[in-house]
Amino acid sequence: MNLEDFERRGGKDHARFVTQVRDVSGDEAYELTLAAPEALIRRVLADATIELTIDSARTQDTLVREAEDLRAEHRRAMWTVAGLEKVTDLLKPPPPSPQPENSVLAAVRPVSGEGTPFAVSISTFAVPAGASFFFFGSWVFGTFGSVLPRSGDQDLFLHLFGATGPVVSASALPLTLLDAVSLVLPPPFPFVPVFRIFGFTTGVCGNFTAFGA
Repeated sequence: MNLEDFERRGGKDHARFVTQVRDVSGDEAYELTLAAPEALIRRVLADATIELTIDSARTQDTLVREAEDLRAEHRRAMWTVAGLEKVTDLLKPPPPSPQPENSVLAAVRPVSGEGTPFAVSISTFAVPAGASFFFFGSWVFGTFGSVLPRSGDQDLFLHLFGATGPVVSASALPLTLLDAVSLVLPPPFPFVPVFRIFGFTTGVCGNFTAFGA
């Protein structure tokens, strides 16, 4: 789906674009919402393709298998940087605190009931320098996410519970190398993963993928 498949709500300064997705294993409805100043949402997601899958039958074993190829690509990217040809590649400053005027937030939630495993893929979206795209997942025990820049340089950070919550995993490799983050906690300690894609330099994100179970 794309931005035109969402119902627009709210004003220009705080627009909300909302759509519903069904659990593939049942009839429960989930809501995917995008929120930001309308001009920023359209700038970031005008050409994006968004795929969200809600599957209550997904397990952590499935998550690990699906992330295997991306983990291998991330390891290769890290070995490239470990050659230390450019020391500045490993000394990026941390991103600044997010602000409402330069942040797009996306969140999935059940219309009724509890959270459930999810998988999201967003392709071909713009990330201006200094801007952030946040994705809030549902309650899970394990999660994995990756970002593959097509141009510019986007970095990836995993927060817990909120956009300003603690960062528990981060990847800030240079330019168009794949960034990846993950976290697994044992039951009974579920958490809400919040992925932050930060525009270190202006560019197009080829793909953002995240799983949770």
